[in-house]
Parts: sequence; C-alpha cells; structure tokens
Amino acid sequence: MTRVYATFVGCKVSQADSRVALRALQAAGHEPVDDPAQADLHVLMTCAVTAEAERKSRRLARRLAASGRPVLVAGCAGALRAGQFEGEGVTVVSGDDAQAALQAVVAGAEQALAGSAPPASAPPASAPPEVGQAAAAPSRRTRFTLKVQDGCASSCTYCAVRLARGRPWSSSAAAAVAEVAEALAAGCGEVVLSGVNLGRYRDDEAGDELAELIARLTSLPGLARLRLSSIEPLDITPALIEALAHPKVARHLHVPLQSADDDVLAAMGRPYTFAQFRDRLAAARERLDDLAVTTDIIVGFPTEGDEAFARTLAAITPSDGLFTRVHVFRYSSRPGTAAGDLQPLSPVVVKERMARALTSAEGARRAAAAAWLGRSATVIVEEYRDGLSRGYSSQYVRYYLEGESAPGALVSAVADELHADGVKGRLL
Repeated sequence: MTRVYATFVGCKVSQADSRVALRALQAAGHEPVDDPAQADLHVLMTCAVTAEAERKSRRLARRLAASGRPVLVAGCAGALRAGQFEGEGVTVVSGDDAQAALQAVVAGAEQALAGSAPPASAPPASAPPEVGQAAAAPSRRTRFTLKVQDGCASSCTYCAVRLARGRPWSSSAAAAVAEVAEALAAGCGEVVLSGVNLGRYRDDEAGDELAELIARLTSLPGLARLRLSSIEPLDITPALIEALAHPKVARHLHVPLQSADDDVLAAMGRPYTFAQFRDRLAAARERLDDLAVTTDIIVGFPTEGDEAFARTLAAITPSDGLFTRVHVFRYSSRPGTAAGDLQPLSPVVVKERMARALTSAEGARRAAAAAWLGRSATVIVEEYRDGLSRGYSSQYVRYYLEGESAPGALVSAVADELHADGVKGRLL
C-alpha cells in the first residue's frame, strides 16, 4: 500500500481541498500518513491570492521534492502558473472544475508512483508550520472544515483566485449533511463551512441556499458549533441572519471589507459602498448578541490615495469597534487581472501604510479580547498542552485555560488576563 502525505498553503478552501484529495486517494487504495518523512507521495494544494502565497507554495514544493519522492502540485497557484513549479519530481495537475481537479490528483498519483523509485535513505521532508499543515481526516481533528461551494462569478479586479477556480459549483445538501454526520461521529466538535464564495451556495435540486443548509446541519445530533469561514457583505440577508441566530452557530462572521473608501471599492470591482457594508453588519448585530466580526483589508491598491487610506484606517481602529480582528494584506499585482495593469504605488508609501494598519489591527484584536475579561464564554478545546487547554470561543477569541479537558469538548470558561494571541483563564 502506497503512503500519501497531503498538505496545503492558504485558506480554508485549500485546506478542505487537501483533505478531500487525501480521502479520494485513500478510497483508491492508498494509505494517508501524518509524517511527510514516511510518505511515498506528497500532495500539495497551493495558493495564489498574493505573490507571497505563491512564493510559499513554491518553497514548500521544493522542500517536499528534496526527499526524492514525487510531489503532486494542485490548487490555485498550480492552475494559474504551472511553470513556476517546474523541477525534478514535481508534477502539476489541474482540471476545469473542482471534480475534474480531484480526478486529476488521483490519476496523477498513479502515474507519479508508477514512474518513481524513492531511495530507501531519502532525507525527511518536513513542512514548516507557517506554510503547511497536514490534511488530517475528520477523526483526527476537533475542528472539521467542509467545502460546500467552489468557484466565483464576481469581477473583483485584483483577484486571481476566481480565474483559477472557474465556474461556481455547490455540493448537494445531502452530501454535506452526510459528511458532517461522519465527522461528528468521529469526535469533531466544531464544523466550519467554507467556499470561495460561500454566500452563493445553492443546491439546485433541493432548492436549498446557505440558510437552509445551516438549518439542516444545526439539527444534527452531536454538533457543538457551526461556523462560517467567510461571507461577502451583500450575502448577509435577513434569511441568513435568522439561520445564524441558532444557538449552535458561532457568534462570529468573517466579512471582507478590503477598503472603506467608495472610490477604491469601485476600482476594486467590489459591489457595495462602505455605508452598505456597515448597514449589513448593523442588521446582523441587531439580531445576533455578542457578534464578533473579523475582516480583510488590502493596503496599497494602486488607486488608494492618502484620504482613501485614512478612511480605511479609521474603520479598523479599536475605538470604532467595527471589527474584532483585521487581516491586513499588502496589495499584490496578480497576472491576468484588470488591476494588474495599473501603476503601482510607491513601495515606501505602502510600507508606511502597512505599519499603521497592522498597529490598528493589533489594537482591535487586544480590545476585543479584553472585552471578555471576567466574563464567561463557551470554548471548544482543540488540544491540551503544557498544562493548558487551548481553543476558541464562539466569538473566535483564542483561550488558554488552566486545567485539562478533552479535545473536542465544549467547556465553560472565564478569562482573567490577556495572553499571547488571546486570553488566559480557567475552566468553570
């Protein structure tokens, strides 16, 4: 039996793709392993959201290939620019859609293994934790990421992911329910629904949209918590908000803003104004108590002037209270996109803006965490290490808790102090 190691770079969709590929290879008769040094074949799901993500993908591919064992590269970076991964022992596979790409991985594995003869003394291949993680099966995870949607029909001018992912596609609600039920039976505590454009999920045969899928999943016995990976602002509808009000749904939404300046949003091809963005969040907060909202912003878009940046900076300051976490990205010109032809800003200007935005983002994170000091919260434990149970609350605050609790358990806790990237406290 051939041993296969799968890993990924990038978002939860890439993570889910890695897991699905691993399971498909297992169904084809291969054995999944958690240690790359024990594998006969490596599978890498890549990312192309930024130039840095592509660099990390290339670096990890080279590290895996250094073992002398074949490496299959799939995912966004491989689909967009296969040539960047050229090298001995590396094969890029892709397809016109998610299903075709999965079939290409399985077929590519057979071809790669047929022509490979790894040396018995090949050096270990290890994935640095900041760029890769093992794609474990549900039984080995307390948080299970399930991709239910892929592809994007939007027209954001800076985004290459939509070019790599192709046409929109959704899994059936029945298939999603079956996978979640399997994960729950294996001891999973939290389920994360992911998609390239998750809010556009639709099971045409059943007539279900995302709100109906959430209702189906929250009815499953054994589910501790359901979380959405990301949702576009205009997809926060009254029907979705009502579905999110179920007590098993996390009080956390990740809603990408990108910019708080309307002219920059228009140049980015984002289909909303900042006022519309705030209105959607206000409607969600009115119905969902203690809702935490995290976001993405892009700093240094070619049309971003000083006043435009100032508006974005004001939107993410801790005093504004709009966001509990902010992921700050430096604008990265992507080949094949409309914005890629625009004149870039001065690197000195972008560097200065990045520093200011990162400072505000850290302030927002600390303020959101401090708001939970002395308050009780429910936390799903992911691991027990160094005398502390670690996990995330419903609001996506990282907890470090004194006392041991089993992974996957939903516990009550209180935070006593800020600690590391979250709070430290105790079990109740």
